[in-house]
Amino acid sequence: MAERKLRSVPSRARKKAPDLRDAVADAIGGMAWLKPSDEAIKALALKYADEIEQAVDRAEEFAALRRELIEDPSAYKRLQKLEADCNATKTIGWLGQQLQGVLRDLGGTPVARKAMKAEEPIGGSLARIRAAAAAASTAGEDDS
Repeated sequence: MAERKLRSVPSRARKKAPDLRDAVADAIGGMAWLKPSDEAIKALALKYADEIEQAVDRAEEFAALRRELIEDPSAYKRLQKLEADCNATKTIGWLGQQLQGVLRDLGGTPVARKAMKAEEPIGGSLARIRAAAAAASTAGEDDS
């Protein structure tokens, strides 16, 4: 039987995702339709992106610290408590949905931009129904 030589599988370095803070800031910078009255919601979108990135940073720091302190029981207990506070997946899951909603409100999603078209404004149908109802009630009052 011939002897086989096995080679180790090279580890692939995981690509780091782009920084969400920069991506959101760039997206907001490209939204030419925003007005000064949108400053608060723009700040909220940037804050959500920052919180998400901080959650990722904390999770990475936690993993490094865990590797260092796994042999020390008292430090490990403190580390477990910190772990409960640093659940990046939970934070990103929650804030990711919130950020998507904020960006949608800013017109930063394809569906929101379609709804912004002048020929089909959001609430157009509802506005027509309300105007018709108001006209009907005014006409009824004039008849009295």
